[in-house]
Amino acid sequence: MTMTNNGSFKTIGKKSIVEEYTDGIKIYLESTDDQFIFREKWFSLFNDKLSFESVSETRGNGGCQLVLKKVENSQFKAFGIVDRDILLADENFQDSLWWEIDDEVFSSKKPYGESIFVLHRWELENYLFHPQALESLVADKRLNVMTSAADIAKLLCDHEENMVIVTLLSTISTKQAGEQVLRDKVGNELKQEIQNKLQVQPDVIESEQIKIKRFAEDEQEPIKRWQRLSRLLDGKRIMYRIDDLLFSGKVKLESERGVLAGYIAKHKLIDPALTNWLEAVYSSAT
Repeated sequence: MTMTNNGSFKTIGKKSIVEEYTDGIKIYLESTDDQFIFREKWFSLFNDKLSFESVSETRGNGGCQLVLKKVENSQFKAFGIVDRDILLADENFQDSLWWEIDDEVFSSKKPYGESIFVLHRWELENYLFHPQALESLVADKRLNVMTSAADIAKLLCDHEENMVIVTLLSTISTKQAGEQVLRDKVGNELKQEIQNKLQVQPDVIESEQIKIKRFAEDEQEPIKRWQRLSRLLDGKRIMYRIDDLLFSGKVKLESERGVLAGYIAKHKLIDPALTNWLEAVYSSAT
């Protein structure tokens, strides 16, 4: 066991002892929500060798940077997983890797080194909005609404224009806060509101929309189209719109993350790239 410079535990708090003196490999995550999903729902079989640790209680600003710092400063073998939106605030990648459509090319870049896995989607929530998982949630809540994953996907794609437009609040300006902002606006009214809020010209709005829509890769089949497009949609902003579209506000997806994560695992929909990376980390444990 490695000691501090003065050879004593007296100078470190209980939290530090837990963080720095636990056997096995640490996987740092942005929030306790992420920790719960990884530890309890998706990768519990790895818990004997991998210790999933949250760097903060909430997914607030700077969570991704804390993950990078934890991994960099760890005295032990440590890795980290961060949301894709870390690239949006990084001037080295916001105009390049952030917009990479090919997942294999994206995975190969490793912008923060071998020890950091950057999710292929905006944030972890985006993985939970798979139509099959949403179908299971609808059935679980016994709501008198559509239950087909294909129908759900079609509904989401029918409203993708609004999803894309609200995402511009983050892609054009990373300073715009408030996930529920403009929730009651749609279509041209929504676009005009966002244009006014961001104080940009219409051509800026149009250009940014086109770049996001490229992630749909011209796919027409609803489930595949939604899965491709939703990689670059602001997870929290679209979550509230999905609440309204599917559940008329009666169910809040924000409170159902664990349930949705369970359905993702049940339907074997966990991102293969993420699984393969963690399996490699697990195999490296001694």
